[in-house]
Amino acid sequence: MSYNCENAFDTLHDEGKEDYDFLPDGNYHWTRRRMFQKLRNIGKVIMAVSTQQPVDVVCLNEVENDSVITWLTRNTALAQIGYRYVMTNSADPRGIDVAILYSPYTFRLLEATPIRARTSDPTRDVLHVCGIVADGDTIDIFAVHLPSKLNGKIAENNRRIIAETINHCIDSITNARPKAQICVLGDFNDGPKSNVVKKSFSNLTNLMEDTVQGSYKYHGAWDCIDQILVNGQLRKKVGKYGVYFNPLLTEEDTKFGGIKPFRTYIGRRYNGGFSDHLPVFFTIL
Repeated sequence: MSYNCENAFDTLHDEGKEDYDFLPDGNYHWTRRRMFQKLRNIGKVIMAVSTQQPVDVVCLNEVENDSVITWLTRNTALAQIGYRYVMTNSADPRGIDVAILYSPYTFRLLEATPIRARTSDPTRDVLHVCGIVADGDTIDIFAVHLPSKLNGKIAENNRRIIAETINHCIDSITNARPKAQICVLGDFNDGPKSNVVKKSFSNLTNLMEDTVQGSYKYHGAWDCIDQILVNGQLRKKVGKYGVYFNPLLTEEDTKFGGIKPFRTYIGRRYNGGFSDHLPVFFTIL
């Protein structure tokens, strides 16, 4: 599964990072109590996505550092699963990173490599992991959190550069292992039918392309900016997939109508929810 956690920060300043808003005396008055509640909520979501057995691999976006992930895996409902994790140490100005949790009982990690594309602005690294799943097959996973649309064409070009970098890595893998099973998932900050996603990843199947339920709502419109792309070898084994919808993760949208994700903050007002995104998931047969 993949889940953008919406600013899962700790309460301490990281030297050189613009994390001041998420300090106790910052604009969001981010306290340890609020942080612990946030991480407990994330743990509940991960547990809820799969009730039959724990999720094997979890991609998390917008997590600040090791201390956040350590607390999440050891001091929430996830502690009973025994998740291990790997994560990036990106050049992102705010200090947010990409992490992957995995169950060592169903996913044997072989390799974990952060990938830094040559973008014009610093952003999140891509996290590539390779591991063996329960049936003995090897799978390569690229966890992404592409630049947002705030900088317009510059950001779009950076998203394209990162996509090209991922494609180069995929080509190297498939040249060495023609039957490699490959997945790219995370927050693309672009819809499934955008030029960047459609053209840059034309060699992959986007499981979210025709989904009815979006994962993110902006100005009253839903879009599925959280996506799962798979190559042909993996597509043959994909079972269920989609946006994970649970009423607990949504609230009434009093401004635009309908519902919206139950987020942690609305502007600077503490809302006490989960995230401004909904998770996406897929199963392997």
